[in-house]
Parts: sequence; C-alpha cells; structure tokens
Amino acid sequence: DRISRAFEQGEVSIDVLLDFQKTFDTVQHKIILSKLLRYKIRGTFHRWFTNYLLGRQQRVIFI
Repeated sequence: DRISRAFEQGEVSIDVLLDFQKTFDTVQHKIILSKLLRYKIRGTFHRWFTNYLLGRQQRVIFI
C-alpha cells in the first residue's frame, strides 16, 4: 500500500528482495549465526536470521 501511494505521488520507492536459500544451504547454520555475533550483528536482526534458519532441512534425492 505504501509503495502504491508513493508511486501515485511521484515518489521513488526502492525494494530489496533477497533469496538466501542457496547460500544458507551450503554452510552450517551454527557457523553463520556465530559469525553474525562475531561481527556484532545482534538483537532483532540476529533473531530474524535465527528464526529463518531454525527447522530448515536440506535433502538430497538420488533417482
């Protein structure tokens, strides 16, 4: 809704869409989370990543 209103008013809108699936499936999640803490990424942002990574599964199916 905010983007539509901005467009109608001639304002500039910037959207950033990120697809982390392949990136996070190639590295152990514990390593990613510990590195975030090492780089002082804490609080809401760290919880967001933790919640995103919890319960994810990777499967390899051979046919």
